[in-house]
Amino acid sequence: MLTNGPDADASARLSAQAQYAASALVLFLTLLGSHLATPLYPLWQVEFGLSTSAITLIFACYPLGVTAGLLFGGRLGDQLGRKPLILAGILVTALSSLTYLAATGMAYLVAARLLNGIAIGLMSGPAVAAIVELHPRGDRSEASRIGAIATLASPAVGLLVATLVVHFGSSHDTVVMLPFLLQLCGLAAALGLFLAYRETILPGSRRGFRQTSFAPQGLRVPAEIRSGFVFASVTGALSWANTGLWLALGPALVFDVLGATNKLLGGLTVVAFLTTAGVVQLFTKGMPYRRAIMIGMVLVPPSLLLIVATLMWKSAAGLIAGAVMAGAAQGLSWMGCSELVNRITPSEIRASVLSGLYISGYFGAAVPIVVTGVIADRLGLLPAIVILSIGFSVLAVYLAVRNRSFSRAEERAALAGSAAA
Repeated sequence: MLTNGPDADASARLSAQAQYAASALVLFLTLLGSHLATPLYPLWQVEFGLSTSAITLIFACYPLGVTAGLLFGGRLGDQLGRKPLILAGILVTALSSLTYLAATGMAYLVAARLLNGIAIGLMSGPAVAAIVELHPRGDRSEASRIGAIATLASPAVGLLVATLVVHFGSSHDTVVMLPFLLQLCGLAAALGLFLAYRETILPGSRRGFRQTSFAPQGLRVPAEIRSGFVFASVTGALSWANTGLWLALGPALVFDVLGATNKLLGGLTVVAFLTTAGVVQLFTKGMPYRRAIMIGMVLVPPSLLLIVATLMWKSAAGLIAGAVMAGAAQGLSWMGCSELVNRITPSEIRASVLSGLYISGYFGAAVPIVVTGVIADRLGLLPAIVILSIGFSVLAVYLAVRNRSFSRAEERAALAGSAAA
């Protein structure tokens, strides 16, 4: 049983394993709402008479909110402790759900989407840092994998629930209210679990409010880990760019290929992508992070080629294979990037550096939506996807080569260390 360490309070009566599991479940339950509203926007568009540009603006509020939260969450999590920021994330997510439930127009949807993004941004870095620091055996590799799985699998579960509610819901009120009522129940459970694990920052290392700097976090990292962080950030941005492409175009591809307007099929395509990204990590336990990054980058070009083939030849098989391959690429590369950053970052700045990694990821996720829209308006959807695919493929090849050179350098350093010992 855990009886000492930072803040050895009532939660310390729980085993180390139970506290570790509780910290992971808190992140999972809070992230369930990340894409909960996505299948509901067509309904709100009709109900509130919103234009397509208005819906696009609402979508854009989420990455803006996440980025704003990340600029403050990581740095504050390193100063005040992990748990105050995790608690803020839970409470702001609940406020977002309540705002959705009260929605009577676009202003409510904008506010709810922003609040949801801010909540996720505030807690992502501190929550993943807490999971890593609560691992019973101090295994950063396994803890990083759990954090990465929660980050991908939880939004997939939330999106699946919302998609099923939209498809099978008996009335408009049920469809637009039930997902958020379920989210509030999940957040109540997350709050209970939050109380069950300890703070991981030593009391002497935490600051009071008067000594805390509330300035937004810069993207500065120590020189000794800068090259590794930059590599992980660019790789993570590319992996999330691939994700953003599927989140934005998945339902549209189903309609284009299968000629179906069934919202269930469109939503399930995106769920399949996110689920693959999460599941692949469960079956690669123990895989070295450099190998995970390498395989992820190698899978990016063919997955993009399948999207192009799907658009050109209307291939349902290509659509399915592309979703699975792109999901595997995302899951492996993001898992590897997360572990890399967790390994090289000192604990006293871990939440800040992790938040910087997440900023890169969410920036990458927003790029395809914006770039594809701009190019498609001028040249059409297929040329836009081709141009984007070429650019992403070239970057993936470059990162795979760089990853191999880093891997060789680490192997040489390990051999030199063994010889010296």
